[in-house]
Amino acid sequence: MHRERGRVLIVDDDRLNRVLLTGSLADHGYIIETAEGGRAALAQLAARPFDVVLLDLMMPDIDGFTVLERMRHDQRLRHTPVIIVSATEDTASLVRCIEMGATDYLPKPFDPVLLRARVNGALATKRLHDAEVKHLHEVQALVEQLDVRNRFIEGAFGRYLSDELVASLLASPERLRLGGERRKVSILMGDLRGFSPIAERLEPEQVVALLNNFLGVMADVIMSHHGTIEEFQGDAALVMFGAPIWREDDALRAVACAIAMQQAMAEVNDRNRAAGLPIVEMGVAVNTGEVVVGNIGSERRAKYGAVGSHVNLTARLESCTVGGQVVISESTLREAGPHVIVGESRMVRAKGFPAAVRAHDLIGLGGPYRAYVPRTTEPLVDLENPAAVHLTLLDEKHETGEPAVAEIVRLSSREADIRCDTRLPPLTDVKLHGPPAGGPLAPGDHYAKVSFGEHGADGTLRLRFTSTPPRADLPTIPRRPSSRPPPPTRGGEGGDNG
Repeated sequence: MHRERGRVLIVDDDRLNRVLLTGSLADHGYIIETAEGGRAALAQLAARPFDVVLLDLMMPDIDGFTVLERMRHDQRLRHTPVIIVSATEDTASLVRCIEMGATDYLPKPFDPVLLRARVNGALATKRLHDAEVKHLHEVQALVEQLDVRNRFIEGAFGRYLSDELVASLLASPERLRLGGERRKVSILMGDLRGFSPIAERLEPEQVVALLNNFLGVMADVIMSHHGTIEEFQGDAALVMFGAPIWREDDALRAVACAIAMQQAMAEVNDRNRAAGLPIVEMGVAVNTGEVVVGNIGSERRAKYGAVGSHVNLTARLESCTVGGQVVISESTLREAGPHVIVGESRMVRAKGFPAAVRAHDLIGLGGPYRAYVPRTTEPLVDLENPAAVHLTLLDEKHETGEPAVAEIVRLSSREADIRCDTRLPPLTDVKLHGPPAGGPLAPGDHYAKVSFGEHGADGTLRLRFTSTPPRADLPTIPRRPSSRPPPPTRGGEGGDNG
């Protein structure tokens, strides 16, 4: 028994020729089908595949030239080998067949050995072509799978990383390996002020909606400034400039991004109002220093992030901010260049740093940038009768010492001027417990921070509220964004009140 070698279609209107051709091939493992004319041959070719066609030229219904022409115009049949088996001695006809794509020619009467040799050669050509087509399809399938994978990665990573970083990872997958390097980066941290008490008053769905409004807008701003979002930590965003891709203007873009984020809070609160959610404020800090960056975690789960004391310093600086404020470190001020405008500066102590670090209140960017941190003006109202409150110092949200008595002498929905015998350095966190209902403050605990450099008249201290309980019977004093930036102070030339 012979192994099947291939499927052959014999097309000839002469029955004797069909029998002779079949007999020469059938005993050698070929699967044979026959057609009495060109029309039947085309029908059989359309119904199932053949490896070789033996084609006569002169047939009464459709001649071999027409069959050959239709096969070459059919994408599925154009690569099927065709051997012309004909008694014609017309050289022009044979040349025409070859030009139309015929594989070979065998004259009648034919030699059976030569017939099998020509068929075997045609089969080898067909199988080589089939292997090439199969390989091409496999490559195309792999390309499509890779394209789907890349689109998935771009869609998934694009929610957390800039388009540039995603493209870099796709081009250089080795960047995903665990490991790190030391790199100078500018780190930005933005955090909602007083979010915890706000969240306690909302339904879970409202908390998520508020966070999505905030982080969604902030993510767009960060991406537009080519920042790398290391992670969202609840209501906070931690962002890097300078890793994994370094640019000469990393610090400047980080400062510009911080300003743009504060400007974008108007959009966040427009969305909140439309959804019936509370108005929120954000504090932002930017710090520049050397950290270790890289893929941190395990082979199964990792993130691209930074570790080092400068990450902690950024968090410490951010904790010193009040809503609407941007604080930058001395190192960021130096790195960002001459167009940075700052106001008051203070010395801040942070874990991991033996000496205090100077922090600057960012006003904006001058020169060609002309971008400023939004400032709101809201007058403080003199209280006819100063309101007595209990004041407790806070250290990282923990109460320290016994409550002291203080008096509120001027008040707005955002700030208060107080008299207090307790020494309160700038940036000190305090808790105020308001008087009974009917007083100037809503009942409950009010959290505030001693202002960065602003003080009230008559030796009073200016507090900036960071979180207050809701008060339905007190209308909110309209806030008017200032139309002009504060007087510019170049590169940390503000007063040293540390």
